[in-house]
Amino acid sequence: MPRESPHPTAQPAPTSEAGQTRETERARQGSVAVIGAGIIGLATCRALRARGYHVHLFDPQPAGESTSLGNAGLIANYATSPMANRDTLQQLPGQLMSKMPSVGIALRHAPALANFGWRFLNAATPRNFQRHKADLMVLLSQSVERQHALIEQVQDSSAPPLSRDTGCLQIHRDAPLASKALERMAQTKRLDGINCQALGPSEARDLEPSLNATGLHGGLYYPDTHHLSSPLALSQQLYQQLQSPDFECTQKRVEHLAPLASGGWRLSMGSETHDTSHVVLCAGIATNQLLAGLGKRLPVVSERGYHVELGTPLPLSRPVGWLAHHFYATPMSGGIRLAGTTEFCSPSRRATAQRWGYLKAWGETLFGHPLEISKRWMGVRHSTPDGLPVIGEMPGCPGLLLAYGHGHLGLTMAAETGELVAGLVANEDLPDYVQCLSPSRFHR
Repeated sequence: MPRESPHPTAQPAPTSEAGQTRETERARQGSVAVIGAGIIGLATCRALRARGYHVHLFDPQPAGESTSLGNAGLIANYATSPMANRDTLQQLPGQLMSKMPSVGIALRHAPALANFGWRFLNAATPRNFQRHKADLMVLLSQSVERQHALIEQVQDSSAPPLSRDTGCLQIHRDAPLASKALERMAQTKRLDGINCQALGPSEARDLEPSLNATGLHGGLYYPDTHHLSSPLALSQQLYQQLQSPDFECTQKRVEHLAPLASGGWRLSMGSETHDTSHVVLCAGIATNQLLAGLGKRLPVVSERGYHVELGTPLPLSRPVGWLAHHFYATPMSGGIRLAGTTEFCSPSRRATAQRWGYLKAWGETLFGHPLEISKRWMGVRHSTPDGLPVIGEMPGCPGLLLAYGHGHLGLTMAAETGELVAGLVANEDLPDYVQCLSPSRFHR
């Protein structure tokens, strides 16, 4: 059941010191601080506001302008398999030895990945993989439906459409692949409940005539997949809808958290402080720094991604993924975006310029002609070893909730994450699968 009076009715300002203390306490108990103004944090603010809470959002950057800006824009209903699996382990040595690797690991960062790596190997065992996949599929089915609803509700009728439902195409190139093998792959997705069709080379080019026919061996088509025309526009429109007397935003970095003896938390931003009953950490990889200040640590690591936007116009109707190189070409309002690659390294390390070059080269092979780059971007994802996000209260820290570690699925899972977090704050009955997302799973 929800907490009683999550947002107390405003009272006249008391004149006595004791009255001021009581008023401050009421305000603290009826408020929730959300740290991180990406798509996860914004969706969490929305869900909390729907339950009557006063919400105070903290982030030094404008809404949606950090990692949430740079994704491939897919509501990835097809992503039913965690990355920790046998196929990933088999492909990893070849990726690392490649002249143009889509997966990179910085050697000096390797020691910091030791705990993550051990847990990743453990998660990839057949038994654990099947368990994590089952959990992911339940979460994904709830997330996709809820995310579609959020996009529809946030859509500004006077603005261009936020999303398109043209489906998604994943192509296979260069290495020969028999049609029976493609059909088996499609059948596997259908068994997962995903509408998927195996296509031959000509059928793939019927969908996307701009694809390079040379080396094309077919693909998988997901007709029910939606994609965004602008990830930033979604965040901005969501932020605008949050504006109300019960929503505040402070564009400052929270540097420290401290529990209060009376319950609740104190946020420190330089010389300023803010007290609140609950804190929700949606700050991406920066969440680790705030947890470290409390002596806490989770195996969530920095997994950087890159994108380029093309100055070359192309008649592309839907996202096209080339999974051998872990990247997508997505038509967006600003042109075609090539987004992907995976780089495990320190989040503060300078961007690896070669990765933008890799995306350009792969795009030129995908479309069969030279491409011009108009923009370059790099951002830091935050990933868990088992492929499931961290959603729940931090053990030993009452009132401190986490919502991060979404890897490549933050955009897809934002609305559902917000609902789960708000339900936890309000002490609502939640689905059983929430237990598999709890940070406590890493402390067993």
